[in-house]
Amino acid sequence: MDIFDDKESCEVVIVDDDKEFRDFLHSSPSGIAIIPEKYQGCEGLVLKDNAGDFSKWLRKNKPELNVEVRKADKRLVLKSNDFWIPLVFLAQDVALPFYLNLVANYVYDRMKGALRGEKGRIHLEAIYEDKQEGVVKKFRYEGDDDGLQKAIKQFDLNKFMDK
Repeated sequence: MDIFDDKESCEVVIVDDDKEFRDFLHSSPSGIAIIPEKYQGCEGLVLKDNAGDFSKWLRKNKPELNVEVRKADKRLVLKSNDFWIPLVFLAQDVALPFYLNLVANYVYDRMKGALRGEKGRIHLEAIYEDKQEGVVKKFRYEGDDDGLQKAIKQFDLNKFMDK
């Protein structure tokens, strides 16, 4: 049985071209690097809509976490209730479940002022190294906050089962 509804998409895939991420890891980073990326119809590299607000929120709520925002050519501006969390590279000291909890907390804080019943979709991608398998993976999620909570619980359960 799949824990996710049809309205949610959650996947983990192995990254074939991991040179940029490996370069990031070899630079002795800590924390999170927010990465601009190519976006359909735009020239150059683009930071997703919530990049600035998300990085400010991280710095305010987790000041001990190093947050690097890479330079972009443009910033994507979208007008909807959706949360377009930028692509991030996770350093060795940030586990994927920890990062997903940060995103869930950010969305919760942002939704405090929403109208009753109003929900925004969350779009996020995170690249990290799976130390057990020795490969670089990309976690991709699109769905609502409830589905994100299910993903977090699934990762915590998998971590518990591996021990």
